[in-house]
Amino acid sequence: MFASITSFTSYCCTSRTERFNAVFLLLLALGLFQSFAMEVDAQQATPNVISEIREALSGHKELSRVVNYLNLGEKEFLKILTGTQFTFFAPTNWAFVRVMPMDIADPFFVDSKLRQDVFLHHFVQGSVSKDNLLNNSELMMADQKPSTLTRDSKADGPILINKANINLEPVFLPTMGVIYIVDRVFATNQQIEEAIRRHPAVETPWGPIDPSQQGNVNNQDVESQTVVVDLVAEFLREQDAAAAAGQQP
Repeated sequence: MFASITSFTSYCCTSRTERFNAVFLLLLALGLFQSFAMEVDAQQATPNVISEIREALSGHKELSRVVNYLNLGEKEFLKILTGTQFTFFAPTNWAFVRVMPMDIADPFFVDSKLRQDVFLHHFVQGSVSKDNLLNNSELMMADQKPSTLTRDSKADGPILINKANINLEPVFLPTMGVIYIVDRVFATNQQIEEAIRRHPAVETPWGPIDPSQQGNVNNQDVESQTVVVDLVAEFLREQDAAAAAGQQP
């Protein structure tokens, strides 16, 4: 009789302990999940300069390339772009076409180093006003390299940054600064060529680029780029001339 009671009591205690442990583990799991969810919500709720640029330029089709490139490198950019206010000089789609070699993969898409090196040179820490652009000769960019500001000799001439025309009608970000649209990419031919060499599998009409080549990219490639861009520019000029002629009586 006593043996049966002892056995039953032991069984009840064991079951109670197991149930308690199961409930404890469940509550712990729920707590951890809630903490994780709150952290994710906080991250999503906290604005960053890339997300604000993306939102601000969502309706600007002529700036779709720069938005795509910023999306690709967002994590890397945000490790460096820490702060509350920024100025971003956003190149147009045509600005990228002007520096792109033809018939190869987009170097800004395939090469993260090129993206970071070039785009950090388009950011300035702080919000730069029109007066700042008018009254300064240079700006220190996020990559800690200066950009030169110049003005056309005419009184009402354009303001240039690194020889790029600045559209002085800014796009304001909700909380983190301002965007100015420019018609050039702040990149050198050497940066583009080095990015292409880092991806030797990229084909050109004359075969793959030789990564061991010490000089410039094959002259044919460079000449091809120049010829294609010149032809496009000529085509656009002809279109404008034809349109103007068609409007004449």
